Amino acid sequence: MTAINQTSLVVISAIVFLGVTLLSGPQVGDWMFRISTLMMLAISWNLMANAGLISLGHSAFWGVGSYAAILSANAWGLPIYLSLIVSMVFGSLLGLFLAVATGRLRGIFFAISTLALSEGLRISAFMMPDITNGAVGLFLNQALRPSTTSLYVVGCIGAVIAVVVSVVLSRSRFHFACRAMRNNEPAAQMLGIRPYTYRMVLLAISGAMASCAGGINAWYGGYLDPEVAFTLHFTILSQIAPILGGVHTLVGPIIGSFAIVGLAEASRIFFGQQEGFSQLIYGLVLIVGILFMPAGIWGTVRSFLNRSTTRKSREAAVASAAGRAEVKG
Repeated sequence: MTAINQTSLVVISAIVFLGVTLLSGPQVGDWMFRISTLMMLAISWNLMANAGLISLGHSAFWGVGSYAAILSANAWGLPIYLSLIVSMVFGSLLGLFLAVATGRLRGIFFAISTLALSEGLRISAFMMPDITNGAVGLFLNQALRPSTTSLYVVGCIGAVIAVVVSVVLSRSRFHFACRAMRNNEPAAQMLGIRPYTYRMVLLAISGAMASCAGGINAWYGGYLDPEVAFTLHFTILSQIAPILGGVHTLVGPIIGSFAIVGLAEASRIFFGQQEGFSQLIYGLVLIVGILFMPAGIWGTVRSFLNRSTTRKSREAAVASAAGRAEVKG
């Protein structure tokens, strides 16, 4: 697909995405909002995974962004777009801190450090009641809260921007440097790539994106406490969505976000009457999907299309050879 076609597809998809959100009812709007915030979180996680950095504590960025949005809005009366800028700034700073603190850590050691960061921030939020209000939690000033439809639109715009950032990075030298770092970091250094510098930039971008998603969700929910902000639920979803959709791909986190929310809602609607059964079905479907589609949904579809194209090409070649044989005969 050429760059022009790819850009056109992104623009058309963004228009359809926003149109569905604006023209649909509250239930569909809620689904689109959840898909949007999960999409931002999944793309953020996937950006780090593209460089071989597996995060087990993405809720750290989500929680910091959530607290930054609510605290700045309540303290200074900021509208949503300014508070989200504050969230992204704090998310970037946290990403830079993580990059500096884990400069020599790789693989599972880096993953454990992100989990420790998330848990440390959760405990810290409990121990700073003067700022976070501790276990009691914080409520957003309702006088500042925009309409629900406006929040739906903000969520969709955030998701569109995240996709655009991902597409732009995929066409840059930055993307190929991250792939080189994932495949063989010592070899990448021999080619002149400075992993430490790229890691700092990558974690700053990823942290800002995930924190923005957390900030948008905080405005939507209107309440926050340490358990809500730093729950592992968001860390798990941020990993499952790109893995189910197709990790290390552009469209994988997008497909995975739609699939996750769709599965969750379908299991709730059809099996919600039996407590816990909907979650069991949801988990089983995810496990089966990951087991039988190791390349994700997008990888499976692409493999099927490639096989179909190869088969048609082979059939055409055979038919052409048979035709030439008949002519010679």
